[in-house]
Amino acid sequence: MMRTFAVFILLMSVFAHANTEDKPKTEQLVTGKNEAICKSTFGQEMMSQQMTFSNQANAQDVRRIAERKIAAARKTFANTGSYCDAAQVLMNFEPESLSGQDGDAQFKEQ
Repeated sequence: MMRTFAVFILLMSVFAHANTEDKPKTEQLVTGKNEAICKSTFGQEMMSQQMTFSNQANAQDVRRIAERKIAAARKTFANTGSYCDAAQVLMNFEPESLSGQDGDAQFKEQ
């Protein structure tokens, strides 16, 4: 009975491993980090950056930095499918320039 159970577990492990290779990259765990925790961190940080960007009381450069961080995080997530990578970008990204780019929000002069 124990041998049968062990063989069953071994077969299930092999099947589970083979099954993950058929999934697209975005459905696979792409880092050794805990994606569930990173997803939560990403969501919280994205909300924080969105609030910073949307708050008209903030200076234009502060809002522009938040806009750049959001765009960089979205691009990173699209490329890697990893919430951990995208959260890292949101927390550490430093834009090279704050000059206007296509698609930027147009801030009113106060």
